[in-house]
Amino acid sequence: INAEYMGGLLAAFPKLMGTGKQYTYLETDTVRYVYQPIEAVFLVLITNRSSNIVEDLETLRLMGRIVPEYCPNSEAETISKKAFEILFAFDEVIQLGFRENINLEQVKTCLEMDSQEAKMADIIRKSKMVDANSQAKTRAKEIAKTKKSSSLSKSNFMDELSSPIVEEAESSYQPLQPKPVAKSGGGMKILTKSAKDRQMSKLMSELGDHPRAPASHSPTKAKAAQQCVEAVHLKIEEKITAVLNREGGFQSVEVKGDLFLTASNSSTASIRVCLNREHNADYTWKTHPQINKQAFTQDRVLGLKDLSKPFPVNSTLGILRWRLQNTSNFTPPLTVSCWPAEDAVTIEYELENTTMVLTDVLISVPLPGVMAEIDAVDQGNPEFDAAGQRLCWLIPRIDSTNAQGSLEARLDTCLDPNDFFPVGVDFFGEVPLATIQVTDVLSNDTGLSTAFSTEVVLGVERYEVV
Repeated sequence: INAEYMGGLLAAFPKLMGTGKQYTYLETDTVRYVYQPIEAVFLVLITNRSSNIVEDLETLRLMGRIVPEYCPNSEAETISKKAFEILFAFDEVIQLGFRENINLEQVKTCLEMDSQEAKMADIIRKSKMVDANSQAKTRAKEIAKTKKSSSLSKSNFMDELSSPIVEEAESSYQPLQPKPVAKSGGGMKILTKSAKDRQMSKLMSELGDHPRAPASHSPTKAKAAQQCVEAVHLKIEEKITAVLNREGGFQSVEVKGDLFLTASNSSTASIRVCLNREHNADYTWKTHPQINKQAFTQDRVLGLKDLSKPFPVNSTLGILRWRLQNTSNFTPPLTVSCWPAEDAVTIEYELENTTMVLTDVLISVPLPGVMAEIDAVDQGNPEFDAAGQRLCWLIPRIDSTNAQGSLEARLDTCLDPNDFFPVGVDFFGEVPLATIQVTDVLSNDTGLSTAFSTEVVLGVERYEVV
């Protein structure tokens, strides 16, 4: 129906009303007018003649109850001001020319319904503003503290320069041990090496050349660095990339590893490496081009094709590489489940292979726009990162003694279940997933065993639950 035709129908209605008949409907050759007087105005429903007049009257009564809800006095001026509210309410009653099965209370509910997405966006915006203000205040305090400490440091530095530094003479064959000297006012002082280092550090700091702090190492790498390293050192390095689903399975997985050999002197460089006989058929194995591939395939021995030649000395050489090929039999080393509720979340982990040992396990759950409070935890140290909007759960070690664990946290705001994902997982392992193991190292000259050390580093490139 176009606007011109509808305008003609409405213009004809007052003329038909002039007949003086006291009915609630009027009919022409093509349409039926069903109407209801509301004080000085009429509420008119126009239908075709084949429609059910009983349903039309019921629809008219419902719409007649809607108008007073928004226009108590039902005057033309008030109705014009509330035109949009009335039209929105009528739109809930009539859809595509047919009446919806709805009552007045349901119409009110539909019109007053709030948008959850709009509420969430507003909460996130307010949370970001609060965090930004908090960080700005913290930064301002840090700047003020830095300025204060800088002025004190300059004062101490000038005081220390007033006392000259005297270094002890050192013999060419035997260094003299410095002796502590009691400090006297305005006298000379002899500094130990650590004291000189501290003074040089202060001097470099004043000149703008700050000494570098030693690089931080993970506990796993620090442990590996502290272990005894023999003249023949073998390092097994393995990386896993996995995307797990919420039901405990995995969508994709990739495991790749390398075996590195380092010979520190020429007397132990002519060797061959023996591996465990158990061959994992789920992995593809590839040797270095200079390694005897036939000996590896038949005997699981890694040696050069020319046994008269030694391995490079003081050089780390990758001699074997493997990749996971058949994923049907693969089981993720650690499964993580996230159980969101309206205002709480429960996180669980399970070590699928209890013979494995995982260290420095970090489980990170996104919590956008909310604050969390820990209710209960079985293992490790949970912490809510307000700046990063994440719940971080650090577990130093997972083995057969604590193969399962859970954490419960309460939230100050409800979240959509999808907001808790993806869950990030990071860890180190002490056992390779490919079950590769160095059993012995033999000398090519004597055929006897040679002392060797091994190091296993299992790490994560990407490990998520989506």
